[in-house]
This record gives sequence, structure tokens and C-alpha cells, in this order.
Amino acid sequence: MSSESRSLWQCISTHPVLDQLSGRDSHQFLAVVSALSLGILIFHGFQHVYFAIPFQLLVMAWLVVPSLRQAGPYWFIVFLFSAASLWLTWTNADNHKYLLCYWVFALFLAFDSKDLDKTEFLRRSARYLLFFTMIMAVVQKTLAADYLDGSFFEFILMTDSRFSALAALLTGMDPALFAENREIYLRAMDPMLADQATGTLHSSAQLHSLAMAITWINYLDQIVIALVLLLPLSRRGEIAKHLLLMAFIVPVYAVAPVIGFGWLIIVWGYCLVPDSAPWLRLGYLGLFLLLCIYEFPWLSLFVYTA
Repeated sequence: MSSESRSLWQCISTHPVLDQLSGRDSHQFLAVVSALSLGILIFHGFQHVYFAIPFQLLVMAWLVVPSLRQAGPYWFIVFLFSAASLWLTWTNADNHKYLLCYWVFALFLAFDSKDLDKTEFLRRSARYLLFFTMIMAVVQKTLAADYLDGSFFEFILMTDSRFSALAALLTGMDPALFAENREIYLRAMDPMLADQATGTLHSSAQLHSLAMAITWINYLDQIVIALVLLLPLSRRGEIAKHLLLMAFIVPVYAVAPVIGFGWLIIVWGYCLVPDSAPWLRLGYLGLFLLLCIYEFPWLSLFVYTA
């Protein structure tokens, strides 16, 4: 890097706003982490009415009294409503909702204790939550009969409307074939029509190859991330670890419609950034915004305007 480029970067990275967002000291770090966590709860939190309405009141209380964001009792109340929402919807709640509830509980423990090193506790909580998320995903995929052979993702690509645009774009298949696949699948799943359901799902060699690529890239990436989370690393190793995690987030949540899960992983990644490389936190904040853009059905533009 030239001296001019280095000077420009130093000027940008020490800008008061960016300096605060990078969490260079403990107070800034806790403020950003709590704010991002609230953002997840507001936009991709627990949708049950027993949580949604009280949480709206809690958010308004935080807007009036910003210090509540770092108050233990405040996060304990959020945790109680989160746990109640999960208990009432446990049969169909997404896995990452449980992880979000665990994270809320960790925030309560961190902010409620006067003797605890809040920053270090949240970093450890983020590390172990992220590790177990990755390693349990690997275990589940290894034991599943339909994952490593590509069957799982091939079926998802064929029948799930959230992935149809990606599949059509990368394989060249007619989008109408994916609409027909969904119709066949929905008829087969309907108890009233199951006996009359006929038809074969449309696939192709290109679709199978795409499914295999997604399967193994996702599988191997999660193994490596899980391993490096527990290893003592040099500064360069830490930077490489975070770049690997970012490289996992960017493609996965471009097509996976679980933005709240992606945001949660981003918050954990933000927590794990070493103090020697605070600029990496700005990268995670950029990913937070990128996932907002991902919520727009941008892949459909490429498919249906081709």
C-alpha cells in the first residue's frame, strides 16, 4: 500500500463516526452490539403477538431512555418474552430463533453483572454460539441421508420459490419449469389431492451440478470455520478467519431467505474481531447493510428480464 493510500485509509478509519462504529473501546463496543441485537429483534425477531406487541413498547421505552439498551433488567424482560414466544411456537419455530433467544440471555447476563467483564463475556458467548452453530450444522449434514449426495439442495432448488430465480439464472432452465415443480409438490403435499397428484419434477444435469457445488462448498466452509474458532491464531490468522466467515455470509444469504440468521452471525463475528484489527468490524457492519439489500428479490430481475 502506498503512503498516500495508507494516509487516506487512516483518515477514513479514524473518522469520528467510523471510529465509534468500529468499537475501539468497551463502551462503543457494547453500544454497537446491543443496538445491532435490537435491530435483529425489531425486524427479524419473534413474531408471536405475545412478543410483538410488548416488544414494541420496549423499543419505545429504549427510544425515550437510551440507557436501557445496556440495562440488565431490560434485557431480562426481552428474554422472558422471547422465551414465551418460542414456547408457544416451538413446533414451527426456526432453529435460529432459539439461537437468538440464547444470545438475548447472554446480553442479559453481561449487562446485569457489575463484576463481569462485559466485553469479554460477550466475545466468549459469541465464539461458542457460533462454534456450536457451525459444528452442529456439520454433524446434522453428515448424518442426513440426503445431504452429501446433493439430493437435499437439488430438491430445494427444484421446488422452493425462494431459490427458483437462482436456479434458473445459473442453469438456464425455463422459470416456468420451477413453477410447475412447485405445483406438483404442493398437490402431493395436499391431503385432499395427494391421491390425484401426478407428474415428475423437472431437473437437469446442470441443476444437479449446482446442487453438488452448493452442498460441498457450504459443508467444507462450515467445518473450517468451526475449527478456526477454537484455535489460537496470530493476527494474520485472525484476519483470515474473519475474511473466511465473511466469505461464507456473502453468498449464503444472497439466496437463503433467513436474513435474521445472517444478521445474528454478523453480530457474533463483530464481537470476535480482535482489538488489533478494529477495521474488520466496519466490514461486518457493511455486511449488515448488504443483507438488507438481499431482501430485495434482485435475482428475479436477472431471470425475468433476460
